[in-house]
Amino acid sequence: MVAGNEAGAEEGSGGGGGGSERAGAAQVRPGGVQMWPGEAQVRPGEGETGPHITWGRPNTNTAYFHTHTPTNVTAVVGQRALLPCRVINLDHKDVSWIRQRDLHILTVGIFTYTTDDRFKVFHPEGSDQWSLVVSPVTFRDAGVYECQVSASPKVFMPVLLQVQVQRAVIEGPREVYVQSGSTIKLTCVISTHSENVGNVIWFTDGRELDYDSPRGGVSIEIEKTPTRTTSKLFLTRAVKKDSGNYTCAPEFADAAFVTVHVVSGEESAAVHTANSSEDRAGSRAVVVVVMMMMVWGQWR
Repeated sequence: MVAGNEAGAEEGSGGGGGGSERAGAAQVRPGGVQMWPGEAQVRPGEGETGPHITWGRPNTNTAYFHTHTPTNVTAVVGQRALLPCRVINLDHKDVSWIRQRDLHILTVGIFTYTTDDRFKVFHPEGSDQWSLVVSPVTFRDAGVYECQVSASPKVFMPVLLQVQVQRAVIEGPREVYVQSGSTIKLTCVISTHSENVGNVIWFTDGRELDYDSPRGGVSIEIEKTPTRTTSKLFLTRAVKKDSGNYTCAPEFADAAFVTVHVVSGEESAAVHTANSSEDRAGSRAVVVVVMMMMVWGQWR
């Protein structure tokens, strides 16, 4: 294993030094990579303004990257990211993954060279796949990662990892007033490009809702599509004790909350009157502002 570390260190030194030496000769662009001068080959169909990507030297016995390997990957916080790297004609050479932010060697071959166990290599035996797996993903993981082959000269391919966060939204106002005896209905929506938001758990005043509690009448409905997940919470025959803070907490998304007030008939009338008074006050304020603007315009 010591020999493996030394090999990894030597490879990392080459990768780190190479990164420094390449600073003036290579440029990473979203969706594109430029390699060593003299080796660059543009993929068929791409013009001068398109991304310049060097995949190695196809149709030879030297190692090169598969021409349809994506170089932009988007992942969601808390989920799994797979950064692809397919190498043809690898022979006995090593494939390494380097994090460009700090030139840290993450993997060499099938071995991981970091104490962060979220990083691993996906390499089915006998295949040309040497993908980097990051699981679970955090915001800090966003950036450029470089797949390198220990050829001479070195063949390398940067892959951009973009990280997004999913957020839950409870439809309607932040404060909900419900008539005593009626049904509390809260709809939580998580819109995302990923179907996996994990379990969606509802809390009231910090305590997980018990759907089998003696209270009864508590249920949820889950709807899933490729672009959104919807969780609907129902509490029938609402009583005063049902008032409180309700939180929709998906496993892989930011939570959302609302405050529910269960009111009696008299309280409901009072709330309606207060809201009407606020509306009238707001309308009067707008009228006063308009009149002042008209007077100001005439005076000028």
